[in-house]
Amino acid sequence: MSGNIARPFIHQSVLNSAIKHKFIRERNLINVKQCGKAFNLSIKNLLNITEFIRGEKRYKCKECGKAFICQSKLTQHHRTHTGEKPYKCKECGKSFNHQSNLIRHHKLHTGEKPYKCKECGKAFIHQSSFNQHHRIHTGEKPYKCKECGKAFIHQSSFTQHHKIHTGEKPYECKECGKAFIHQSGLTQHHRIHTREKPYKCKECGKAFNHHLNLSKHHRIHTGEKPYKCKECGKTFNHQSSFTQHHRIHTGEKPYKCKECGKAFIHQSSFTQHHRIHTGEKPYECKECGKAFIHQSNFTQHLKIHTGEKPYQCKQCGKAFNQQSNLTQHYKIHTGEKPYNCKECGKAFNHHSSLIQHQRIHTGEKPYKCKECAKAFKQHSHLTRHHIIHTGEKPYKCKECGKAFIHQSSFIRHHRIHT
Repeated sequence: MSGNIARPFIHQSVLNSAIKHKFIRERNLINVKQCGKAFNLSIKNLLNITEFIRGEKRYKCKECGKAFICQSKLTQHHRTHTGEKPYKCKECGKSFNHQSNLIRHHKLHTGEKPYKCKECGKAFIHQSSFNQHHRIHTGEKPYKCKECGKAFIHQSSFTQHHKIHTGEKPYECKECGKAFIHQSGLTQHHRIHTREKPYKCKECGKAFNHHLNLSKHHRIHTGEKPYKCKECGKTFNHQSSFTQHHRIHTGEKPYKCKECGKAFIHQSSFTQHHRIHTGEKPYECKECGKAFIHQSNFTQHLKIHTGEKPYQCKQCGKAFNQQSNLTQHYKIHTGEKPYNCKECGKAFNHHSSLIQHQRIHTGEKPYKCKECAKAFKQHSHLTRHHIIHTGEKPYKCKECGKAFIHQSSFIRHHRIHT
């Protein structure tokens, strides 16, 4: 028994046994003795379990003031401030601040997925992900925002969403000063500066800066699209795309710009749009110095210099520098035009074309030139127009050195040499 008294923390199995024995329901540790059930507990363990049941948080962080129920949680939290990551993966060298994260990460290398969904057959590395996924089938969204009423499948998404209302962005990039709502966003963003891409596809060798992007990409090879829209039957390879698509049917646009009142289906579009007003272009090409509002355009632009076109059409062999262009092109072969204009009935093969077309009816020209006040229906037209004022000619021919204002002229010119 003396050995137990010297132990500083509750062993998890002991705590689980106590909970299963309905300590929490009884709210009284003395009731254990009344029923005869015995646990191998020290005095300190009994005190810690009492604190756990009562929800007492007597372990406080000196850095930020956050309080915790037990010392082990405080120790784990403190590594957020110190940056300490004592648990290192032997496979890839990645480090973690908590052992459970290392164990979870290691399953990426072993491929172990013990939790399988009975509805769709999808398997998961750990149970929490399985539980979250299962809510897709049940439709359960237990976490509801008191500010706007939006509900979420799991708590982390709810916590992340709530920061939209508070404006809190505690994680700042030391390279460019950009701030993020949560640390994972900062970690992922920092790879833009380091160009680190630790997640590599075994099928085609393409590398990614985030594991989720690799998982999403891998479905290109498998063809898996587990998320199906009940309204139109369209299927998607990941949930976020499905959620965004569903708002087309509901008309929901929860993200509204305070500058011009324009509303958006999802936050990323709102963030990108807001840069039109601020003029922020955080993504700069090291080859030609051209800057971009958002990363996707920057990544697409880089392929102009490299000539990379990894996405090839199986029907005609035409290659593209990004998947979205291939998807859009493929509809030429299928003839699919799922987006109809309610005003004139004209159909389009993708949603963005419908939005641009609708401005013919509304007369909306949201993109205004700061130099001459000329307005445009599309942002790309404003960008092209703005070069008239700057005199910039970013597209230069490597054969003869001639420069062009926009890419289409450069492509036409380049055919002279080929």
